[in-house]
Amino acid sequence: MGSSLPQVYKGLDIITNKVSPQEQRLCRHHMISFVDPLVSNYTVVDFRDKAVALISFNAAAYIFARDKIPIVVGGTNYYIESLLWKVLINTKVLLGGTAPGLVTDRKVELEQLDGVELHRRLSQVDPEMAAKLHPHDKRKVARSLQVFEETGIPHSEFLHQQQEEEGGGPLGGPLKYPHSCILWLHADQAGESGLLAG
Repeated sequence: MGSSLPQVYKGLDIITNKVSPQEQRLCRHHMISFVDPLVSNYTVVDFRDKAVALISFNAAAYIFARDKIPIVVGGTNYYIESLLWKVLINTKVLLGGTAPGLVTDRKVELEQLDGVELHRRLSQVDPEMAAKLHPHDKRKVARSLQVFEETGIPHSEFLHQQQEEEGGGPLGGPLKYPHSCILWLHADQAGESGLLAG
C-alpha cells in the first residue's frame, strides 16, 4: 500500500518513482495512480479514509478479509501517521458529512489571508495552538482555525483528547492496529547524493 502523496496522482510515473507495471504484476499494489492530477483539494483525510477501507476486515475484496497483511510503504510521513495512529480530526464527519463538489474548503479560504492576521485570530480562539505555531506557517494556522470554526471546539482540545486515550501519548492518539510492526528507514544523504551524481 503506497503512502506517498505524489504517487496517488495518475500519470507522473517517472517523476514520482512509481513501482513499474511489471513489479505491480508480481504483488498487488494499492493507493497509487487513482487521483486526477488536476484535483487540488485531495487531503490526508481523503487518503486515510480510502486506505482504511482497503485494509478493512469487512468485505472480501479487502486486505485483512483475504487473510493478507498490508505493508504500508512510501515517503509521506503524515500519510503513514494518519493511517496507523489516531491523529486526524475529520470535521466533515463531525458536521454530519457533506456532498462532494458542494464543499467550500474553508482552509483554502483562510490561507488567502495574511499570516499575521490568521495567527491573531487563532490566538483569540485557541491560544495554546497559537503559541505552538509560527505566524508564517499559514497552512497549520489555517487548519487550526478551520477546526475551531467548523466544530466550535479548539484544535488543542481535540489533540488533548487523542493524547489522553488509552495508548495515546505526547505525539498523538493510539495506534489503530494494535499488532503493527513499524520500521523507519533513513537514507544516508551523503550516500544518496553520491548515487544521484552518478
